Amino acid sequence: MPSSSASRRGPLLHRSACLGLLISALTACSDDSGNTSSTEVESKFELPTTVEIADPVKAITKLEFVEDMTEEAADRLLTFSDKVRRRDFSAAGAFLSDRFAGEGLGGLEIIDSKELHLGTEEVTFDPSSAEILGKDDFLANLRDLIGPWARMESVIWKVKGGEFEAGRNSRGKLKLFVHMTGQNEEGGWSSLAAWGHARVIREGGLWVVDRFDLDSVVITKRPGTIFTNVSTSTGVAHTGVRFGKPGNTSYAFNGAASADVNADGFWDIFVPSDGRNYLYLGQPDGTFKETAESSGLAGPHEGTGPLFFDLDNDGDQDLLVGQVGWATGDDEFGGHPLQLYINNGEGSFTNRSSEFGLDHQRFVAYSLTALDYDADGWLDVFVSGYGRLEEEHNNSWIEATNGAPNGLLRNVEGRGFVDVADELGLQGSSWSYAAAAADYDQDGDCDLYVANDYGTNQLWRNEGDGTFLEVAEQEGVSDAGNGMGVSWGDLNSDGLLDLYVSNMSSTAGNRILGRLEGTIDPETHAMLRKLAAGNSIFIARPDGGFERRSKSHGGLGGSWAWSPAICDLDLDGYLDVYLANGFVTGDQPFDT
Repeated sequence: MPSSSASRRGPLLHRSACLGLLISALTACSDDSGNTSSTEVESKFELPTTVEIADPVKAITKLEFVEDMTEEAADRLLTFSDKVRRRDFSAAGAFLSDRFAGEGLGGLEIIDSKELHLGTEEVTFDPSSAEILGKDDFLANLRDLIGPWARMESVIWKVKGGEFEAGRNSRGKLKLFVHMTGQNEEGGWSSLAAWGHARVIREGGLWVVDRFDLDSVVITKRPGTIFTNVSTSTGVAHTGVRFGKPGNTSYAFNGAASADVNADGFWDIFVPSDGRNYLYLGQPDGTFKETAESSGLAGPHEGTGPLFFDLDNDGDQDLLVGQVGWATGDDEFGGHPLQLYINNGEGSFTNRSSEFGLDHQRFVAYSLTALDYDADGWLDVFVSGYGRLEEEHNNSWIEATNGAPNGLLRNVEGRGFVDVADELGLQGSSWSYAAAAADYDQDGDCDLYVANDYGTNQLWRNEGDGTFLEVAEQEGVSDAGNGMGVSWGDLNSDGLLDLYVSNMSSTAGNRILGRLEGTIDPETHAMLRKLAAGNSIFIARPDGGFERRSKSHGGLGGSWAWSPAICDLDLDGYLDVYLANGFVTGDQPFDT
């Protein structure tokens, strides 16, 4: 997926730029060292009989101050999460006070158990049965809970809200979501989801947890696995240079495309990357053989999105690879043009980009979408044009208008491309990230949905005469936010195409907006809430238009979500959604 600087997500999603002022203000609110006074430390600590975390008596209300403190505590807990994931409980102890008292996550009484899909069991526990434990016993309880698991896949102690006491008493109350996933001792998979509150205090100038109050615990487990990671054993595993390190400073390379390129009945995979591209040919034994060099696809590198489609109607799959390019003047260009590889019929390719006129057309092409928009029997290509972050950031977080233009490459009977986006009104100036084509209104022509970062999305209805009309608001699918991906599919099995849109979500953004509720007009607040809310599902109505599904229906949690894929993964007759998510990450979870 294309990477993007974390700082570009804006003031609603990240810390205030006034960090120096915050440090000065916070220093004034504590003692010189930031340490807990030694006179407050008792030589012998007795556990309380209950764990109650009171709200701050005099809470800090200045948004910049309280949010900076919340983020600081959140970063500490993300580092704690990393220590727990590695099961380094000795190191994890540094994030709990020596006077810690908290309710243990393990050894709770079961209050409900129910069977879900594919033999999955959901077990709900009684938080009131939790034992109050000191620091060492709490970590031992956690170790015993996940110790038998064969592998820890993910651990996160996420701060969903925070309030802090004003004055010299540096302490805060955090709302926490705890989620741990891994392979259990029986070879199946387990995940624990818990909600609770924590009290944090400063020790040695750093936030540590000294109270933990458990509100709920649910463990979901399944015998055996549905999918097994076989990347290494099948020959498609590849580890590149870490982002930001010498050899990888790119803002954009992403995606993969799959097709049977050599007509042997096995699916093959093309992956663009820095340095060179990769073509993995499927083998009869289920493995793959890398042949990009001999197949003519190893370069140029730095692709931003590949697309297999039959350009020339000869029955085999050709390949178009997105690139980042731009015009610098009349017939002067920078970056790279799209790369077109024509399949020679047996899985070898010839680069014919120049012959098809692509040298004189440049796009900041983050993804490519095939569709026969004019119903002439030849597949055309929509190019989602993003923007050049290294040159100019988005000019708005709500409706940016300085993105790169989109393209619509009309296929001239397999002999060349003509960009008709401008004359059809599709060129635009949004930061377009991805698109999906389908005949959503069942009138016999191909329509197009475009997901835009930093703004509202667009639904271009094909009018049947080769022109388009933008109807997203009219149809109820404009979906403001950070659009990263889109897929069409019949999600409720009623014969109509529904829409799944992936967006960025932000815990910090939701925290800030929660604090702002009632201080700004409701319409603006609701709009901002949507920007941080995450994914969207739109269900087609029989009478036309779409209805947004609420969060209670599920399927929306994706965090930093990217390209969704809709398919029947478990062969039960219903469509499922697979969603890529995540971001460029450093050594710790918060190093984005």
